[in-house]
Amino acid sequence: MDRESKSGQKAFINELIIIIAIVIAGFALQITAGPFDYSIISFPVNVILLAGMLLLLLVKPSGVAGRFGSARVSLFLLAIITLMCLYMGIVANNGVKTSWPFVLTYLLILINIILVIGKRIRLFKWTDYGFYLNHIGLFIFLFSAGLGSADMQRYFMRVYEGKVEWRGENTKTGELTDLPVAISLEDFSMDMYPPKIAIIDKRNGETFPAGKPALMESFEGSSGDIGEWGVKVDSIKDRPRVAPAAYIIAKNKNDGGTLAGWISCGNYFQPFKTLDISDIYCFAMTYPEPKRFSSKVEVFTKRGLKKSGIIEVNDPLTAGNWKVYQYSYDTNKGRDSEYSVFELVRDPWLIPVYIGIFMVMAGAVTLFWKGGRK
Repeated sequence: MDRESKSGQKAFINELIIIIAIVIAGFALQITAGPFDYSIISFPVNVILLAGMLLLLLVKPSGVAGRFGSARVSLFLLAIITLMCLYMGIVANNGVKTSWPFVLTYLLILINIILVIGKRIRLFKWTDYGFYLNHIGLFIFLFSAGLGSADMQRYFMRVYEGKVEWRGENTKTGELTDLPVAISLEDFSMDMYPPKIAIIDKRNGETFPAGKPALMESFEGSSGDIGEWGVKVDSIKDRPRVAPAAYIIAKNKNDGGTLAGWISCGNYFQPFKTLDISDIYCFAMTYPEPKRFSSKVEVFTKRGLKKSGIIEVNDPLTAGNWKVYQYSYDTNKGRDSEYSVFELVRDPWLIPVYIGIFMVMAGAVTLFWKGGRK
């Protein structure tokens, strides 16, 4: 018994040494080769890796490689990846996901899972379906979301109103490429918040009083206090392709002095207009912030698929294997933008990711239902 215990401890120490050596090798690669380039594992490399991992199902649990599928190895690898994830969550712009130690640890976890599955398959029982759903689903999810992500394609496409565009800019290389999907932009629209009125220090453009920005929304009939001034918006001009403007009446609470006049935030062809209070201060209008912007589009694919819809931020349009997101517009022209910028994403491994998630959830439900019984 003592001999078996010592043998197990020795095996665990050897496994720890191998894992630590691989992680240290990852740091060495990070220093010498720089961040990990996921393109090196894009198709067909990731499929070859998958085939190699599936061959590990044939490895005997009693062998040297088979022992790497033990529960203690799983716990140690999970501890390492958890620390990396905590670092990712705490430190901004950390680059952990593109680091060699992270990628190598990720690969070791996949190898560990496939060895665990292989060990249980050798003792196959139908009653272990919860285990199979959990572990096979976890492997499919982790592989597809990790190594499969190398095949994800992302492009930016600028489309002008009334035009059809087939070309997209690769987000990694910046190259303009003909795509198997096209977008026709029928209309770009934008809703905006009312512009605000403020007192501006003309010397530096900062709001007054300093450190206490006093802003008032400008819509017809609105009123409020800005510093020592009581301000009322008498009328508003806000038409398409014309900069918003407000006629304001301001009364000084201290000396009773009154000012009145038009102010405007200006736009790409109209000048900024202010109402002077003194040589230093003036009333000004801030540029209205976008509340919502969307594009009415028609999406085509070379396979003959045609789909129409309205795309908004966080509300993409799906056309075949492509997801089309609203990304940007001509910020200089704002609501008068004549084009819309879309982000096109194609992820061929997305369906396996969903399958893996579903299997894990199904496995969790079955284990809960069984209550841990064999």
